Amino acid sequence: MTSGWRSVFIGESILVQTLSIRMSVCSLVACLSLTLMHTAVADDAKDEPSISMAAQDVMVERGLSRAVHLLEIHLQNAPSDQEARCTLGIVQFLRAVEELGAGMYQYGVRTNLTNGMFVRLPVPENPQPAEINYRAFLRLIDGFSADLLEAEKNLALVDDYKLKVPFNLSKVAFRFGGPNQEGTKLFEVISKLRGTAFSAPQNNPELLIKFDRGDVAWLRAYCHLLSGLIDVYHAYDSKEWFDGFAGRVFPRVLEDLSDVELDDLMEVRLVDPVRMNHFKKHFLAVCDLNAETWRHIRAETDDDYEWLPHPKQTDQFGMPFSDDQINNWLFLMEHLRGVLEGERLIPSSVLIYLYPSKHDGNGLNVAKFLDDPPRNLNYARIAVEGIDPKYLEPEEDRDLVDVMAIIRIGMAFSGPFGPLQAIRLN
Repeated sequence: MTSGWRSVFIGESILVQTLSIRMSVCSLVACLSLTLMHTAVADDAKDEPSISMAAQDVMVERGLSRAVHLLEIHLQNAPSDQEARCTLGIVQFLRAVEELGAGMYQYGVRTNLTNGMFVRLPVPENPQPAEINYRAFLRLIDGFSADLLEAEKNLALVDDYKLKVPFNLSKVAFRFGGPNQEGTKLFEVISKLRGTAFSAPQNNPELLIKFDRGDVAWLRAYCHLLSGLIDVYHAYDSKEWFDGFAGRVFPRVLEDLSDVELDDLMEVRLVDPVRMNHFKKHFLAVCDLNAETWRHIRAETDDDYEWLPHPKQTDQFGMPFSDDQINNWLFLMEHLRGVLEGERLIPSSVLIYLYPSKHDGNGLNVAKFLDDPPRNLNYARIAVEGIDPKYLEPEEDRDLVDVMAIIRIGMAFSGPFGPLQAIRLN
């Protein structure tokens, strides 16, 4: 009996041990499987392109608007993704340019006949252009400004000091003529704007750029700069100027005054004074953001496919900046800030050069002009009578614009690429 129970007990022990061993083996196998699965998932995640790169692929295949849409959906679920936020701002800026060019294409702009601002994009020829008028043109550039400020709003949320956003500029193409037409490459646009052919460097044929925190501030500044210029255009009624100019670059203009001498159109009427104040705020932001741009860039210790390089970094465009140029540019921004805030006057020596009438040692307070702009600007009257005294202040004991310093700044950008460098800075 005892031996029988012992046999049963031994049999149970063997069974339990066998089951235990089997369970241990199964657990070990399961753990190994989970580990391998986790490793595989991690490896797949490493191989999976970032949302920034995915958006660039969508940009090539389906256009800039689709890339914007993809990034916006992603950011709804991951609002703190700084790389995606920066990429969205860049693509929105590019889309703003595309939308402006699409409008120019709609009205058949002849880009070979003009270098005027906002109408010089190299859009394809439109065989059936629509008729344009002054109001349509205002709507077009207002839309451009709204798109720019939408991009700036997203870029303003980017504050990662270690940000690096790889962006392949060779992939950028603008579908000015619509989604079914071949896109105009960014390189073609750059060539048109600079007046000479542009090609990527041999060691970086795809023109890969890694946008960083300083570049974010730079692009924000450009958004404010262009929007500010549009505000000035809106502040005064320049319909006659438009009608006198538009017939030279648009094939169908509702009121074509291109036969009228532009010199005869000497007066413009104030229609939206608030826009002048908006201009002032935009350009103050330009001053702040230029300082921010170079504060970040000058602190960089790497040399990693830079958009704007400091003198010890490699410039992908073959137009490096010197410390002297950067210092002069920042000095100019400080001067501009002083002028916009009314702390620095335009000296009478400059005013007399522009308008021969006497100003008796009084300088122009630009801030007063922007805050309380004149109802009408009559250039013939100003040339004879001078500037309205309410905008003039005694120069004694006041900071003035240093004309010689401005001339020295011009000399710092007087080389073969000087003007292009200045434009590139803002």
